Amino acid sequence: MTPELSRLIFAKTNENEDNSLYTYEIYNESLNSNLAILTACETGKPTYQSGEGMISLAHAFNYAGSESILTSLWEIDEKSSSEIIKFFYQNIKKGLPKDKALQQAKLSYINKANGRTLHPQYWAGLVLIGDTTPIHLKSSMDMAWYFIIGMLIIIAAYFILKKRNT
Repeated sequence: MTPELSRLIFAKTNENEDNSLYTYEIYNESLNSNLAILTACETGKPTYQSGEGMISLAHAFNYAGSESILTSLWEIDEKSSSEIIKFFYQNIKKGLPKDKALQQAKLSYINKANGRTLHPQYWAGLVLIGDTTPIHLKSSMDMAWYFIIGMLIIIAAYFILKKRNT
């Protein structure tokens, strides 16, 4: 097994493209990201590489500059992880710290789940590594207000200049 050949595969636009981003390539990048979300199976599960130590996709993103990583430690169910991530995004948008946002997302999932999907195998594999501070998001409504106010100032300036010239 060669962990440095783990990769993210992106959609192909033609048959000749690889469209893969390998772990060893991520280590060579300079990322300036607050949060990387890697919910594919075992993206946070490290593998020992002789001479290198522990290697994983999550470690590669951390090494490259991601301040925090939301990752999976084992093969997690696709449906449950997508629900948890949906709750996580909602909590991040509310301004919760990343660790609390994940904790609340898991609790929301557990409150909604039933039967075998209550088992920790379905929700406990998602973990947060690194910085836990909240992400301050600007809403699109903020930008809309800036645009509206800017347009009103331009219109007012236009009418003031027009009035002065007449």
